[in-house]
Amino acid sequence: WFISYALDEYFYFGIFYGMILVFSFYNLIMFIAIRQKQYLYYVLYNLSVGFFEMSTDGIAYQYLWPNAPEWNQVAYAFALCATSIFALLFTRELLFVKAKAPRLNQLIIGVIVIRLIFFIYCYLFNQTLFSFKFIEAIPLSVAFFTGIYIYKNGYQPARFFVLGYSFLFAGFTLKFLIMLGISWLNFGVVSYYSLSFCFVLEMVFLSFAIGDKVRLLKLKKDKAQQKIIKQMAINAKLKDTVNQELETKVEERTREVYHKSLIIESKNQALEEANSLLQKQAEEISRMNVLLEQDNEELQTSVEKVSRDRVMNTEVDFEEFSKIYPDKESCYGFLAELKWSKGYHCRKCNNDHYFSGHILHSRRCSKCGYEESVTTYTIFHNTRIPINKAFYMIFLIYSSKGKISSHKLSELLSIRQSTCWTFGSRIKKVMDERKKTLKKTGKNGWS
Repeated sequence: WFISYALDEYFYFGIFYGMILVFSFYNLIMFIAIRQKQYLYYVLYNLSVGFFEMSTDGIAYQYLWPNAPEWNQVAYAFALCATSIFALLFTRELLFVKAKAPRLNQLIIGVIVIRLIFFIYCYLFNQTLFSFKFIEAIPLSVAFFTGIYIYKNGYQPARFFVLGYSFLFAGFTLKFLIMLGISWLNFGVVSYYSLSFCFVLEMVFLSFAIGDKVRLLKLKKDKAQQKIIKQMAINAKLKDTVNQELETKVEERTREVYHKSLIIESKNQALEEANSLLQKQAEEISRMNVLLEQDNEELQTSVEKVSRDRVMNTEVDFEEFSKIYPDKESCYGFLAELKWSKGYHCRKCNNDHYFSGHILHSRRCSKCGYEESVTTYTIFHNTRIPINKAFYMIFLIYSSKGKISSHKLSELLSIRQSTCWTFGSRIKKVMDERKKTLKKTGKNGWS
């Protein structure tokens, strides 16, 4: 009987620790790929749970540190402390507690600090206090209550978190009641390993919570992209409408000019026939020519002004501007398209083949491996201003021909005046250099 029981127990241990390793390895890969802290905290939490279970059931002493009995007496306490801390950190990251419940975020940080102080005190001064495992009910209750609070406030991924912690809370309560001496609850292997079973269920549901969070984030991103696409379609339609109206007006004025030219030609013929007798008519025609030239100049000026206003509307505020460039993705995409519009060439080896880099829209040379970000060798390199605000600052300075003050920029962009002055000076310097270059080729700057 004993051999059969031992084999069954080790079979259970293999399943339990195997699940911990599988969950940990999968989420470690996700952390390396996505770089979100919640995956790392979840991996550390699972490993801490496994470390605690190995310390309490003797597996660790048997295989990991058989020659360290003193360490074996406190190893479980170290694992239990790590479990509580990483559970709270995971709760804080997964449920966005800092943004959704600032007071609960402060409570979680406080509980983490107190738990660490208690562990250090016990380890240095009184290790017998490690036997008071019931204090883990405090961080467990804080995490459980936080999940319920966030879920009631409408954050759907918290439902799996609450469900997982419900099983863990039930297992912890059962263990605590057995420890208090309620013997009828200790009815065999199931009750003895109840906390381990609850840990497994909790791991499963926490994985569901992470997956649900990722799903909601992807759905939110897709909705934002659809909104951008819809807005771009509206803008394109508006642009086509304005162009069509402009073409219609130009055609009307062209016909008018052509009609007046015919009249002038007719009167010139009449003047040639009447000669000096029609001098007054010639003067009238000359006056009409002057008026016609004025009309032509006004027409040319109007066409140029409409063209400039259509391309560069000086009354666009930051909210409207943000609809076109709402985030770093759109700004970097536009900047990459502009920067490499004539093709990519590596600045180190002049190779023209590349792969996508580690940074958003960066390019890595396929030959020498040199990675160039989209802002390198541009005016946006090493600037601390959000990229869409930097775009808007360039737009304001360009549209005002450099006359807008740094105080006004600070007011419009909600950025410190000194920062606006520094970055604005860089923009004006680049535009002045561009203006000098254009003048040498017979073109105008600030237009």
